[in-house]
Amino acid sequence: MRLRAILVASLLLLTGCAPAQTNDPILRLEQGLEVFDQELTWTDCDEGFECAVVGAPLDWLAEDSEFIPIALIRKADSAGKPIIFVNPGGPGVSGVNWMRTGYDTVGSADLREQFQLVAFDPRGVGDSAGVTCPTQAIKDVVYYAQSPHAFGSEDDIAYSRKVMGDFAEDCQKVGFDTSYFNTQQAARDLELLRVVAGAESLNYLGFSYGTLLGSTYAALFPDKVGKLVLDGAVDPQMSESEMLLAQVAGFDSTFRAYVADCIEKIQCPFNKDVDSAIRLVAQFLQEREVSTLPTQLDRELSLQATLAGIIAALYSEDSWVYLSQAFDEALDGDGTTFLLLADFYNNRELERGYTSNLNEANLAISCADSRIPESEAIALDPEFAKASAVFGKYFAQPHLACEGWPEAKSTVELDFSVALANPPLVVGTTGDPATPYAQAVSLSELLDGAVLLTLKADRHTAYGSNTCIDAIVEAYFRGENIGTGNKTCN
Repeated sequence: MRLRAILVASLLLLTGCAPAQTNDPILRLEQGLEVFDQELTWTDCDEGFECAVVGAPLDWLAEDSEFIPIALIRKADSAGKPIIFVNPGGPGVSGVNWMRTGYDTVGSADLREQFQLVAFDPRGVGDSAGVTCPTQAIKDVVYYAQSPHAFGSEDDIAYSRKVMGDFAEDCQKVGFDTSYFNTQQAARDLELLRVVAGAESLNYLGFSYGTLLGSTYAALFPDKVGKLVLDGAVDPQMSESEMLLAQVAGFDSTFRAYVADCIEKIQCPFNKDVDSAIRLVAQFLQEREVSTLPTQLDRELSLQATLAGIIAALYSEDSWVYLSQAFDEALDGDGTTFLLLADFYNNRELERGYTSNLNEANLAISCADSRIPESEAIALDPEFAKASAVFGKYFAQPHLACEGWPEAKSTVELDFSVALANPPLVVGTTGDPATPYAQAVSLSELLDGAVLLTLKADRHTAYGSNTCIDAIVEAYFRGENIGTGNKTCN
């Protein structure tokens, strides 16, 4: 299985469910209510939270469209405060469940005290007409099974194509046409949320993929842009190939930083220099191409689960200790910790199985937005190998991830350099493996009047992890003058 099929999932793996609403917005729209005439009805949905649902056209550019629900959540005591809409990334992460399970970690206590934070499930995610893949066994094959063929062989590629095609078919047996689960349609949903919430302009905090959603909103509704913070930036003008190559290089750089940090510690599975550790890991992965490792769980550790476990631990320096534990055990023949890291990455629990639709929503949205043509994908293989001696070859054949998924419908050409009502704040981390720092630089240069805020660290996204970053972001949201020059925090 190709690593690309794994990487499109987000590390922010949180489950979600929303309460039934007594006022059915879809029914009211079908009975003739105008979309922008809806009113938000907030109801208690969990201890300390309120939820709401609005209806949106499946196709915003069609005169006559079906409607889908968009689920929202806020803290119960936040009504009346200035609104900031928040997207945690993915694509595919349930904003509703992310806020419910981690509200106290969103930004700082000051931000949560001063503003009404409203999270939502983007279309295709969670309770917003979530993509549904009913067959867990197929998902297990995609994310955990070992190919029966030699890695990279024609039979191996054919096997991967069949597996990914079966997965896409299973995920589209029920529900709406996923062609409309694209970022442009989701940005139009965001404008609907702004209007029905009664906000004059859109204040927004987006992480990772959430920066793509935010910049797409800005291109579509430039006169409605309020305070826009884009953290872990995605450059919307980069091609899928350029972005994937940058991501390979980013993870390779962060992995080397992890190894260098590890060998300076007393307990480390690598006891020599960085280059020898890289060779050891490359050999370990090559062995996983032909044999799985036993674990203390009910499954063995495959190649793709090993890779997913490594990637999961590279999103933050705080997770490096778990990566060291995983390598220490695996080099001694036990793949348990690596499998647990892969489960965390894939949002799979030991007893309940997959607890959200993150993976399938991620593929549906990512493949609708953009994909790498097969002819271009094959030409990338040597570039991947140059970008990373450890991970490079496992990104081969990236087009297979979108096998069976449709491309976007009802989109328009966007001008991301259009004049904006307010200047955005773009936040980038120098050692970000998933959205490399260069994309934050280019996005800040692309968006009208944007200020670039840089964190010198090895992690994915910055806000909420550094007091200097937090102070500048929150001053910006409060409307204070943070200046026009680029800023850096250590």
